[in-house]
Amino acid sequence: MNRSLVYKAGLPLAGILAAVFLFRAFSSDTAKPAGTHPAAAADAAPATAGAITRSTALPPAIPSKKRVVKIGLNSWVTIANEKGWLREAFDPLNVEVEIVDRRVAGSAEAALFQRGDLHIAERMAYPSLQHKANGFDFVVVWASGDCHPRRATTIVRKDSPVRTLADLKGKVLGAHRLGCPYFATYEALLAEGIQLDTELKKGEVHYVNITGNPSILALLTGEIEALSVHAATPEIGRLYEEGRVREIATAKPDGQYVTGGGRALIITLRRFANRNPDVVQAYLRLYDRTRRWIVDGNNYEETAEAAAKVYRTPKSVSLYMIKDESSLVLDPGRPDAQETIDALSRFLKWAIANGDDFYGAKPLTEAQISEFVDRRFFEGGEYFVDTSGKPRPPSPASTVAGTDGDTSSAPAASAVVSTSGKHPIRPAL
Repeated sequence: MNRSLVYKAGLPLAGILAAVFLFRAFSSDTAKPAGTHPAAAADAAPATAGAITRSTALPPAIPSKKRVVKIGLNSWVTIANEKGWLREAFDPLNVEVEIVDRRVAGSAEAALFQRGDLHIAERMAYPSLQHKANGFDFVVVWASGDCHPRRATTIVRKDSPVRTLADLKGKVLGAHRLGCPYFATYEALLAEGIQLDTELKKGEVHYVNITGNPSILALLTGEIEALSVHAATPEIGRLYEEGRVREIATAKPDGQYVTGGGRALIITLRRFANRNPDVVQAYLRLYDRTRRWIVDGNNYEETAEAAAKVYRTPKSVSLYMIKDESSLVLDPGRPDAQETIDALSRFLKWAIANGDDFYGAKPLTEAQISEFVDRRFFEGGEYFVDTSGKPRPPSPASTVAGTDGDTSSAPAASAVVSTSGKHPIRPAL
């Protein structure tokens, strides 16, 4: 600004100072390139190379433009929404959250991410690796440890003559080919020396690719003899509760599904993680807080009530989904990035060596698996959140926003806020 021109215009001294101040403030805002908010790295650049340093700096500047973040629906998200914890977690970041019921998307889930209709979601490792193998640039920002063998089961009708996997010889098994229960049954059959039909080899057990309500109907009407499932889902959980099905097998204990493919992951696109690492970190903190409240506080009943409203299931089914050993949610985190990489690598090698037709056709390299896990969100990384469930002593630093001493995962009673700030839940389109 030219001071001589200002004086000629007759502005008083106070006006000059105010104008200069505003000019400097505006300049400091606009000097930064658009989109540089806490994502210093280029969108497509993996954040795994080089040494990882723990952040001791102040939290990144909050962008003035409101960000809209779409997260996947599950049971713990419903209670966090009910309690108002979503707003507590994201409002300080100038983030508006939309909860997306992605169940209707089925195998088109990756397209939701690509269109920007979904940003963060929990998935098992098996389908998440398929996204990666199909060329989608996803990253893992959180991982669980080994899962319970009942995370994936093989079921038959209550009156079926089939009692064991061996009884399935010559009969038809239904499963969603891109779902991890398929792999769990595949591995369990191989462990007993029984081959399932694949694109590569004819098997003793016939296979049909089927999913959703048609698969349930096919099972109950006898079109197929058995079905590979996640027991802890609304539709299958109801079948268990009503006594209409029997379980004849689980995933192989200590097998590759339990130690690798069945692990829970939280995934997002790399470009989203690079642009919004603070949002991902807030999500992980929210998960840890909510999980501790449910598990450590034994608040399963209240959580089930909230989930039942959303999933439109009896409360007993919702309770089964979160408390049964087959549950797909509420796992403690495994903070070691390299351990997660090694587990995924072992799983893929075994799958390819043992005739998995999908991964055999689309193998991933060790480098691709390594960059799949974003170390920034694991132990030693800049945005790490400890979700291992270990007791956490109070820390004076917990009162400072964005510090590593955050203890909000064990909320006091005052943290339970009004439900007037709940976010709507919309179906994926």
